Amino acid sequence: MVFREPETGWWDAQARATVTVAAVREGDAAWHPEMLMSNLAQIAADEELLVVFGSNARSVQHAMVADLRTRLPRRRVVAMRVRHRHGDLLRDAATVEELLDAGSLPVVVTPVATMYDVTAEIASYLGADRVLRVLRTLAGAELRQVWRRPAASLN
Repeated sequence: MVFREPETGWWDAQARATVTVAAVREGDAAWHPEMLMSNLAQIAADEELLVVFGSNARSVQHAMVADLRTRLPRRRVVAMRVRHRHGDLLRDAATVEELLDAGSLPVVVTPVATMYDVTAEIASYLGADRVLRVLRTLAGAELRQVWRRPAASLN
């Protein structure tokens, strides 16, 4: 009897956790915050989550960060300020990756004007599986997928 081992890429795909990046503007976080925080906490419970928070405030201490800490008491929620500077952004993305590897939930606080650029560059660096953003509806604030990494073929 012969047993054939799967290719190395197959094992890597099985061991890799799903990484989701959620882009949230400060104004969107104030629109039905209970619904948004509940959705973020649910995602964080099931997979690795990075929140990119667009805010023009200089502080990283925001109600959203405090709310995530309350909802996820077993997760270390780490807020960090990131500006869209090309040389520094790679270093910041590496720090985010280390935080995710340690089981933390990083919240990258960046100016609203550069939020989508920062989201795209860090998501690309991490090899994120999907990117979500907030969609305001009459029913509340929903997280909608705007990008998903195509499934890798194992051929």
